[in-house]
Amino acid sequence: MKAIFLGLVALAVTGVAWAQQASTAPADPAKDNAAQKAERNAKAQKDLKSATAGTEKGYVGAAAEGSAKAAAHKGTPKVTPDAAAKRKAVKEGTAGAGKGYGEAAAESAAVAAKDKSPRAPLPKPKAGTPEMNKVVP
Repeated sequence: MKAIFLGLVALAVTGVAWAQQASTAPADPAKDNAAQKAERNAKAQKDLKSATAGTEKGYVGAAAEGSAKAAAHKGTPKVTPDAAAKRKAVKEGTAGAGKGYGEAAAESAAVAAKDKSPRAPLPKPKAGTPEMNKVVP
């Protein structure tokens, strides 16, 4: 009984699927396929053109364009005209940067050298402890 019921359900599902396929079938499959193929080709060409848009000038064309832009700005005055002005600008820009690693290390070493307080004695390890068993290189 159960097998017959499952067979009827499978037959009904197959019939519905076949009916949907038959109702959505194109009138002229060759004509529809050609239209779809043309649409896919047009989309592929558009995608390819947009992907390669930046390379159409090529290296030489882009270099020539950049050279022309540089030549157009050749006579403009520089922001820092000489070496002294450049040094001054760099000094002013880095004046508030704070202490670097070297300066901070030198100050720490000077403070440590001034400190004459006695060092705390190191504890002596007891026999049988892991500290005693360590191998000193």
